[in-house]
Amino acid sequence: MDLIMQTGNVLIPIVSLGITNAILRFGLEKGSDEKGIFTTGLAVICAGEVLLALFYPLLRDMGLMGDYAALLMLYVFAANLHSLFGTMAQALGRVRIYAVSGIVCTVLLVAFNVLLLSVFHMGITGYILSNVIADALAAVFLFAVLRLWRCFRMASLNRGLIRNMFRYCLPLIPATVCSWIINISDRYFISYMLGADVSGLYAVANKISTIMLIISNIFTSAWQLSAMEGRPRAEKERFFSNVYSVYEAGALTGAAVLMAASRLIMRFLAAPDYFSAWHYAPVLTLGTALGCLGAFFASVYMVEKRSAATLVTTAAGAVLNLAGNALLIPVWGAMGAAVSTLASYAVILAARALHSRRLLKVRISLPRFLAAMAILALECFLVERMHTAGSILCCAAVALLYAGPLLKAMRSGVRELFPHSP
Repeated sequence: MDLIMQTGNVLIPIVSLGITNAILRFGLEKGSDEKGIFTTGLAVICAGEVLLALFYPLLRDMGLMGDYAALLMLYVFAANLHSLFGTMAQALGRVRIYAVSGIVCTVLLVAFNVLLLSVFHMGITGYILSNVIADALAAVFLFAVLRLWRCFRMASLNRGLIRNMFRYCLPLIPATVCSWIINISDRYFISYMLGADVSGLYAVANKISTIMLIISNIFTSAWQLSAMEGRPRAEKERFFSNVYSVYEAGALTGAAVLMAASRLIMRFLAAPDYFSAWHYAPVLTLGTALGCLGAFFASVYMVEKRSAATLVTTAAGAVLNLAGNALLIPVWGAMGAAVSTLASYAVILAARALHSRRLLKVRISLPRFLAAMAILALECFLVERMHTAGSILCCAAVALLYAGPLLKAMRSGVRELFPHSP
C-alpha cells in the first residue's frame, strides 16, 4: 500500500510538470495575470493526465501495482487539481480558505478511511479511493468558494508567460524527485536489507516527525505571501532574518519537545507491536527539524526565482542519502537510515544557508544554533537510553536558549511576522 501511494506521490509533480510551484511564484506578484496563470496550470495538468493515460497499459502490467493502475491515475489527477486550486487560493491571498480546505480534506480522508476500511473492508482499494475522494471534494470546495471558473480563459494563454513559468518550475521536478529519494529511499533499503517488518517499524517512527511537518507547512503557506510583497532589499533582509529566528526557535524547540515525548506519543500513534519504533523517532524528528529550516532557505530561492539552486542543493542531499543508506544500514540497521536522513538534511541546510547569502543576507546566530544542536544530539542519546529526567532537562535547555526569539515574537505579535496568516 505504501509503495503504491509513494509511486503516486512521485507521479504527481511529473504529470503536472511542477506547474503549481510557478503558479504560486508568479501569482503572488503584483499585477499578475491571474487568468493566464490559472489557465496555464489547468491546461498543463489536464495534458499531463492525458499523457499518463497513454502509459496505462505499462502501469497495468507492473505486478501488484497494476491491480490499482486506474485508481492510481485518478489519485494523481485529484491530487493535482487539489494542489492547483489550493495554490490559486494562496496566490489570490485567500489563505483562510486555503487553510479551511486543508482541514476539510483531512476530515474527509479520515471519515472515508473509517468507512471504506473499517466498515466495507475494501483494503488497499479503499485506502486509495479515500485519498481520491478527499482530494476531489476538497478541490470542488475550493473551485466553488473561490469561483475559479472566472479565472479560466483559453484566450488568456500567453506564450511569454508560459515560457517564464516553465523556466522556473521545470528544475523543481527533479528537485521533487530528489526530495522523494531523501524521504522514501531509506524504506526501500531497509526492506531489501532488513526485511519488511523493520521497514514497517521505521515507517511508523516517521509519524512523529510528520507532526512537525504539518505545523511547518501551515506557517510556510502564510509567511511566503508576506515574503512576496515589494520591499527594499534592506527591509527584505530584516523581514527574512526575523522570520528565520522564529522558525529556528520553533523548529528546534518543537523537536526537543517531540523527542522527549516520543515514547509517550508512540503509545497513542502506534499499535503495541510497533511501539519499539520510538527508538528511531528522535533522530528522524531532529532531521525533519533541519529539513524545515532548509525549506526556509528554499523560500529565498523562490522569491529570487533561483529554482536551479533548489535542485542542486536537494540533489546533493539525495546523493548523500543514498550513499549513507548503503553504508550505514548494514552497520547500524534502521538507525543507520535515520542518521543518513539527518545528515542529508544537515548538508542541504548548510549549503542553502551559505549560498543564499549571495541573494539575501539572513542573520543567523551560529553559536546559538550549534549549542542547540549539541543539546539535541545529547537528548537523542538520553532518549535512546530512556533517561527521562535528562531528556526533559535537555528540552528545557533548548527552550531557554531560544526564549529570547520566542518572547520577541510574542511581544511583536504573530501578525507582524505573518500578516497573511489564517
